[in-house]
Amino acid sequence: MGLQKQIVAPNAPQPWGRNESHMAALSMLRVLMRQCRAKARLEPFEACAVLQNAPHEGAQPYADALLRVLAQGLAHGPVIHRLGATECSFDENWLLALMDAISRDDRASTAFLLRARLPLHLRRHVGWLTAQMMQRVSRLKPD
Repeated sequence: MGLQKQIVAPNAPQPWGRNESHMAALSMLRVLMRQCRAKARLEPFEACAVLQNAPHEGAQPYADALLRVLAQGLAHGPVIHRLGATECSFDENWLLALMDAISRDDRASTAFLLRARLPLHLRRHVGWLTAQMMQRVSRLKPD
């Protein structure tokens, strides 16, 4: 039994851990997570309504709202490591996979990831906040 050559489809997505804009978004989430724990509870519908009416906001308000909504939706809150940590938690890997699925416009994978971890009433909000955050983070990166 020799080594087999791994075959990769020509249009296969890049591993999500290497996408620069996704890693920039994760870094921002890591910084904001330290502040998020001290903030008041946030109703997902209200947060999305306010942010939808402020289209010129940067990525930070969306990331902050995302973390606060996830704190309500996940049983023990999201595990987000400190900035500079070399490994990713399960929740961070899940967020990176969600960002990857959204950026590829892979609706089946996006729906699967949201259904796997979140209650029904938060799925749409988390998907929208993640997409909006990614859109704004990618604008900051030079082409």
